[in-house]
Amino acid sequence: MKLLTFEVQTAIGRFERLGALAHGAIVDLTSAAMSHLAETQDLNAARRTAAALAPPDMIGFLEGGTQSREQAEAALQYVGGRLEDDARPLGPQGERLTFNEDEIRFLAPVPRPPMIRDGILILDHYRVGMERLLKFADKDNVLEAAKSIPIYWKPSRAAVAGHLEPIRWPHYSEILDYEFELGMYIGKRGKNIPVERAWEHVAGYTVFNDLGLRDVQPGEMSLRMGPAKAKDFETSKIMGPYLVTADELPDIGSMKLTTKVNDEVWFEGAIEGWAFSFADLIAYVSREETLQVGEFFGSGPPAYSCGFEIDRWVKPGDVVSCEIEGVGTLTNRIVRETA
Repeated sequence: MKLLTFEVQTAIGRFERLGALAHGAIVDLTSAAMSHLAETQDLNAARRTAAALAPPDMIGFLEGGTQSREQAEAALQYVGGRLEDDARPLGPQGERLTFNEDEIRFLAPVPRPPMIRDGILILDHYRVGMERLLKFADKDNVLEAAKSIPIYWKPSRAAVAGHLEPIRWPHYSEILDYEFELGMYIGKRGKNIPVERAWEHVAGYTVFNDLGLRDVQPGEMSLRMGPAKAKDFETSKIMGPYLVTADELPDIGSMKLTTKVNDEVWFEGAIEGWAFSFADLIAYVSREETLQVGEFFGSGPPAYSCGFEIDRWVKPGDVVSCEIEGVGTLTNRIVRETA
């Protein structure tokens, strides 16, 4: 199932909704569930059940587990039947059940994740970064600890943005770069999770663009405390368009990744060469710490897929996009902020 969070304009303001990509449209899951239930029960009861099992926020939906998934699947089947006779089906109170992409604003699948942890699970990227960006050399440019501990850092939750949101290039930097990764969401709470049970806690995956300021980053990293403002600024953590549930992607070991700038291919390869898996990272992070539903983990990018690794640099006005096989295509335009 491809899930999304979107914003829609109504007569009384803008509202966040939970949706699914199905039948060639974006289905409002909460409204669809209520409309389906209202065929066999009182409207108020249908509204309460839909709000409980298919709430209009992703974290609430994921917390519902199997019951929410079953309710969503039934609602999608119902909408598919309605679409056979009506291109724009409405609910019992005239509410829209489906939307086109140009009628909504994409938000990140989880607009406000409880926590973000971005890992470097592919050490080839770490090695190239140590050498080219930070001018650090030690044997094979990979610190010994990095070979045994899943590296991660905690970006700002305020930096999250979604598909088609403009990337706002900060005024205090002259060198902006992208990093496209596979993102993962936690779907089940847990603490001290063993590696062999960690995959049970994965809700699904998305495309992740972890933007960075390459002229700011080396100085911050030299203090052994960064990154800070090199990585944390509004719209620097872009996620989407969809959360693809884990059952649809049983094998993420070698997924094709294609990066384009203004429709020109800058990288075409695979997310492979994993030194650690998401399961390893989940197990490590959950040591004496409870992971919450909706938390986000990043994989880190494959080597030679970022601008600094291939010495090609984006500029204001560029449109950057990334497609990950089976997950989707994340696209954003760069705009320059002024002081």
